[in-house]
Amino acid sequence: MRSSVSPAAAYRHFRDRDALLLAVAQECAGMLADHIAAALEGAPPFTGEPASARGRLLAAGAAYLDFATDNPGLYRAIFISDEQIDELTAPSQRAQGSAGDGGYNLLVSTLQDVVSATGGTQLNPWDPLAVWATCHGLAMLRLDAALRVLPKEAFTQARDRVLATIIAAVPLESLSRPAGVVASESQEDRPRSHREAF
Repeated sequence: MRSSVSPAAAYRHFRDRDALLLAVAQECAGMLADHIAAALEGAPPFTGEPASARGRLLAAGAAYLDFATDNPGLYRAIFISDEQIDELTAPSQRAQGSAGDGGYNLLVSTLQDVVSATGGTQLNPWDPLAVWATCHGLAMLRLDAALRVLPKEAFTQARDRVLATIIAAVPLESLSRPAGVVASESQEDRPRSHREAF
């Protein structure tokens, strides 16, 4: 698809290439958030029971992966700028999507429901990262690596199995730190911002 405007026209609205790429990344992140929000809207409501909470988390994870695999260009565009890391829990207006939450916050909300339904005490701030990283890794394996040659039906089976495995594991309260690893309080439990966390 070709645009009817010149390549320089965009710079009337953005100060430089980095600002343009950031705006594109944010816009695509908002589209992903809308896709996840629509999946949650279509899923059965949270009833307070573990099955309903995990079902909604499964719907969110499947929506993330479906967006990535059905819209590879839009999905890749989300990660063309590293500045959006700071916006995971405080997304820009572009990245919030129509629901106004942003994809990462929708994930956090569904995970909090799982914790509540399973009698957990609180959501560990790293639990959303575990789910997000798993979904992103699987998406990239599908788009650019070993899983790209799988027939769609086989990939759907792989997707559902991976999601079921990680969803069954959260909340991750039972995980212990490997022997010999020492983490400070700020590193372990209080990622003040995701730029600091990483």
